[in-house]
Amino acid sequence: MKRPTKYPVLLVTLLVILAVGFAAVGCGEEAAEETTTTAAQPLETTTTAAAVTTTAAPAETTTTAAALEDEVLTLYLAGSLSVPFEQLEGLYEDDNTNVDVLLESGGSAAMISKIITEKDAGENPPDIMASADYALIPGRMYEGDYADWTIVFARNTMVLCYADDAPFSADIVSGSRAWYDVLCNEDVKWGHSDPDADPCGYRSMMVFQLAQKYYYDEAATFGNTPDENANGLYDACITGTDEERGRSNQGNEVVRTKSVDLVALLEAGELDYAFEYRSVAVQHGLNYIELDDAVNLAQVGQMPGSDMTYADFYGTASVKLKTESGEYKPTTGAAVVYGITIPVGAPNADDAAQFIQLLLSDEGKQVMEIDNGQPLLDPIKCDNVDLLPAELADLVEAL
Repeated sequence: MKRPTKYPVLLVTLLVILAVGFAAVGCGEEAAEETTTTAAQPLETTTTAAAVTTTAAPAETTTTAAALEDEVLTLYLAGSLSVPFEQLEGLYEDDNTNVDVLLESGGSAAMISKIITEKDAGENPPDIMASADYALIPGRMYEGDYADWTIVFARNTMVLCYADDAPFSADIVSGSRAWYDVLCNEDVKWGHSDPDADPCGYRSMMVFQLAQKYYYDEAATFGNTPDENANGLYDACITGTDEERGRSNQGNEVVRTKSVDLVALLEAGELDYAFEYRSVAVQHGLNYIELDDAVNLAQVGQMPGSDMTYADFYGTASVKLKTESGEYKPTTGAAVVYGITIPVGAPNADDAAQFIQLLLSDEGKQVMEIDNGQPLLDPIKCDNVDLLPAELADLVEAL
């Protein structure tokens, strides 16, 4: 958002001084009358020249300011992108003083649903949609012509955050107890976001599924000793039918609309543990526990001591999600990868392309990776390069 400028006040003051000066050097009553008449005509009044100038100048200045402020670039984005995108907003506005960037964040699935609802109602879409799960863009926006390309640009890692005084956190950190043992067997409050609204929510549920497989069901496959604490882990911790699981508070399980909503609860000591992205933990200075690569949804390549790839193993997890039609469809596990697009019909597509250029630049990389702990992909990729704006095509490789 822009800060109000002081230039109108200075301009008014200058015009007043000039007007008074002209009046002072007039050579008689006739000249003074001419000055008054000339200045008064546009306002149909006979005030003094100084008063006329003071009244008229703000109107001219306001018109000019409005012309400079009338370009608004609207972004819908995942809540986990709020902090870095606020920094990018400032950088973009510094270089584009006639553009006001507006950010609206929420769960990625919820923001995409909002785009679909608004466009179906005849409203303009936002200029940019940035999702914490890139697959949501082609999966929900291509059909119906809401979008037609996706740039995959960043990655992240699932972690377990904990409050300063969280019970048994020292045991988890020291390795004497497993995180899932504490969450399921102790009286601690732990939370995640709503899976239908926020990818971090369904990814949290997938972490439990993968942990059960890795530490118990298929432990021998990965050279692990089966841990009885992981036996039946998913059903024990996240109860209900596939359509009910993870949607509401159940016992010690706390659910909020988006993952960043849990941060305040952790900081206030109202929640002991919460599943978050590592970047969110870094940005907010939270304590967090790294999860094994087999369950953190961050890895690619071959799993050590196994003939499975991480993609294969992550893909064994699945959560049913509610779609716009009200139906529940399964979404399978995959590494955390973010996507961004300019929706079809975006009113400021040229400005949007410039903003994405900034995001993918060295300056954007500094903001994302160094300042906020969220690595960009290397290389950046796109599924439909031929449909990209020309200024973005050279920044990506084909997916």
